Amino acid sequence: MRGIWGVAWETEFLEGGTKALVRLDGVVDSTNVEEFFALINSIFKQGVKRVVLDMENTSYLSSGGLSVIVDAHKKAEKEGGKLVIARASEMVADLFRVVQVERIIPFFDNLQEALEAL
Repeated sequence: MRGIWGVAWETEFLEGGTKALVRLDGVVDSTNVEEFFALINSIFKQGVKRVVLDMENTSYLSSGGLSVIVDAHKKAEKEGGKLVIARASEMVADLFRVVQVERIIPFFDNLQEALEAL
């Protein structure tokens, strides 16, 4: 799916639809955070409880986007699932370190390790 402003959001369902890999390419900010929220919610509504966010090509993440990710992590845990971050770009990794998100959401430098952690 191509979000507004050229943000590419690609979702791949794995293992019979029990896991989702979401690739976030570009910017997540106030112009598209509601669309990002809707994407994440649609994944959970399909019964998926285990999600990897591949953020290798995410060039910017706003506080609103960060909030969507933290809320999605909480929702996954509440439903007995898990949300992890894979290959965070330098900008995103720096943001997560500053706000200490890595203390609650697992991060992986390797996509395969992130998928196996689910």
